[in-house]
Amino acid sequence: MDAFILSYAVVNGLLQGAIYGGVALGLSLIFGVLRVVNFAHGSFLMLSLYISFWCWSLLGIDPYLSALINIPVMFALGYIVQSVIIAPLIKRESAMVVEPLSALLLTAGVFLVMDNMALMAFGPDVRALQAAYYVPTIIIGGIPISGQRLIAALAAFAVAGGIAYWLRHSNMGRAIRATAQNRDAAAMSGINVYSVYAMTFGLGCSVLGLFGSLIAPFLPISPAIGLAFGIKSFIVVVLGGLGSISGAIVGGIVIGVFEAVASQFVTATSASIGSLVLFILILIFRPQGIMGRA
Repeated sequence: MDAFILSYAVVNGLLQGAIYGGVALGLSLIFGVLRVVNFAHGSFLMLSLYISFWCWSLLGIDPYLSALINIPVMFALGYIVQSVIIAPLIKRESAMVVEPLSALLLTAGVFLVMDNMALMAFGPDVRALQAAYYVPTIIIGGIPISGQRLIAALAAFAVAGGIAYWLRHSNMGRAIRATAQNRDAAAMSGINVYSVYAMTFGLGCSVLGLFGSLIAPFLPISPAIGLAFGIKSFIVVVLGGLGSISGAIVGGIVIGVFEAVASQFVTATSASIGSLVLFILILIFRPQGIMGRA
């Protein structure tokens, strides 16, 4: 293969992988604290994309500035979904431990409701938006790099670092870490565990609010996009290590680079299948994921 084509594929794989990791950050955070696999993760991203689109279409708000609306709206939605739908399930379980299958079915129900409501409200048509200004393509070493994708990829690293710092140096962050380590001990220490759960779920959804605004300018928007990103996020999180913030970024980069390079030899569909094979092989030798703990 030509060295330029290979380098171009690797660079684009790094950008796409970082975006995968950024989108998966919320899913990893929610699982790390609640031990709940949020099957509706992709649906929340789909909704944030539509929020960004309608802010641009109806109100004339720039896609990037729509994050100022998108983030608090998605945080509030996540907080409400956890408090109203998931919290009753947690309270019914002894020792505040959710049965994985029950939580999975519950969030799968949320996914079905959200996706079908979006389909009824917006229809199956694919929509797209465009910023009022041009984000230039950057040339590095002769390799063109999309400015919009670069912004989203850099944001993924910044958000991952910001979350990790916040979890270690803020009171709420310490409460979240304590709850993740030992829920019973955290509750006995005076931490409102249910409030922590709601805050964590809201924070995970607010990350999707940010990335919905960042990737909307270059991503086709439709109700079906949520399922595709939801599955990809789950693969990324499990590959990187469930509950690991850095693992989400690493897992995303591994998948992104593999698919980008493999698509130079085979079709994009075959490359996606190959990434699943890679996913299985890595978990055979390292079941806890790349950055996960045994």
